Amino acid sequence: MFALLIAAQVAGSVPAAGCAGADPAVTSLTAQRFKKRGDVDHYVITTTLSNIGTKSQTPDITQRIELLRDGVVLAPQTVPALGQGVAYKLAFAVDRPAGERSQPLTVTVRYRLTTGDVAQNACNRSNDEITKTF
Repeated sequence: MFALLIAAQVAGSVPAAGCAGADPAVTSLTAQRFKKRGDVDHYVITTTLSNIGTKSQTPDITQRIELLRDGVVLAPQTVPALGQGVAYKLAFAVDRPAGERSQPLTVTVRYRLTTGDVAQNACNRSNDEITKTF
């Protein structure tokens, strides 16, 4: 399994009510099976982290996005500080045994601020995670 960065772009989201700082939010999560290779299926899980807050994050922070399956972190990726209205797309590659094709694939993407002032850089924690079943 490996992780790969896709792109950064500007988001058009509305800031969270009552949030007086930066508000990174996991705003999308998609999955696509790209290849069937014998006993393994190759999936790409794509997610977007958007700063929907009223301010930019401070440049001195460290933060990451984590892909989880069954509660286990499979692939953390570092994310740079986000300006107000900026969205950052990331992709994770996941190989899954072909024997699991008949079972749903459930994954969680979670945002983590690892260092920095929470009130200023991640003021709304309710939108830090998305779980989807594909």
